[in-house]
Amino acid sequence: MYGANVIIFEGILAFYSPDVLKLLDMKVFVDTDSDERLVRRLQRDIAERERELDGVLKQYFKFVKPAFDYYIAPSMVHADIIVPRGGENEVAINLIAQNVMTQLQQRGFKLREKLANANFGMSRPNSLHLLPSTPQIRGLHTFIRNKDTPRDEFIFYSKRLIRLVIEHALTLLPFTQDVTVETPQGIPYEGKRIATEKICGVSILRAGETMENALCEVLKDVRIGKILIQTNLDTGEPELYYLRLPKDIKDYHIFLMDATVATGAAAIMAIRVLLDHEVTEEHISLCSLLMTEQGVHNIAYAFPKVRIVTTAVDPCVNEKFYIVPGIGNFGDRYFGTEPSDQ
Repeated sequence: MYGANVIIFEGILAFYSPDVLKLLDMKVFVDTDSDERLVRRLQRDIAERERELDGVLKQYFKFVKPAFDYYIAPSMVHADIIVPRGGENEVAINLIAQNVMTQLQQRGFKLREKLANANFGMSRPNSLHLLPSTPQIRGLHTFIRNKDTPRDEFIFYSKRLIRLVIEHALTLLPFTQDVTVETPQGIPYEGKRIATEKICGVSILRAGETMENALCEVLKDVRIGKILIQTNLDTGEPELYYLRLPKDIKDYHIFLMDATVATGAAAIMAIRVLLDHEVTEEHISLCSLLMTEQGVHNIAYAFPKVRIVTTAVDPCVNEKFYIVPGIGNFGDRYFGTEPSDQ
């Protein structure tokens, strides 16, 4: 579950596991009169399953009711709230809903706002790998940061910068395997080969998709996965909408790609998705054109073993979570979907 503020875990044995009980903030047991449970059973099995009355009653009293009395009813002691009459009990339902809303208000669920204002001090984390600020890189940034740069030039210079990021990220991988090859002149050459040959690119859609071609140009037959994370317009929080990853992704080193990283909320969610698919933290490299100091610190604090590779780090975000001074909405500028001024 990614980006959910409330998770409801339901089932007849929901209170069985002590480990699960520790995770539950509110435990609700929906109690129903034994006669009503029997009536529901008869209606379902006779009408829907076309069973005989005698067989249903025999099964109920020999197996179903004893199982409830032995396994289910004792778990009521773990409940914070016992709701009789189920869905008909509007008073209890309103009480539960009010308690959930109170908990949300007390805890707060503005993740991006918290990430934007977290304080980590001035020193940059060791996991950050910043490309040298050469005249070439500053020149490319001049083009893509300029609001008056035509779209075709914006795309051209962005691609050049993306290629530099991918190349730099590759240099950070362990080229530790010694290899001897024979040159056309018949002379052996002592070379190196990357120890991690299985690399998979995962783009955070949609801006991260702009980095896929550069990765495919430098790595033959590289596999590509996609994660779609978008901002909920009502809450302003990131939400996971789509996921396509190789089944054996845990065996790969991952280049996680997003063109810009502001607060780091989307990147943190994407990294969490990869970890839940058994990718190890040290096998993830986050590649981006531009990040903020806050985004770098947030990601490094949450996942200290993830490599962070970028060409520049800007100081902050504004109230709309845009990078300042930044480059605007990278995806809109690249794909030509900027809102019209008309």
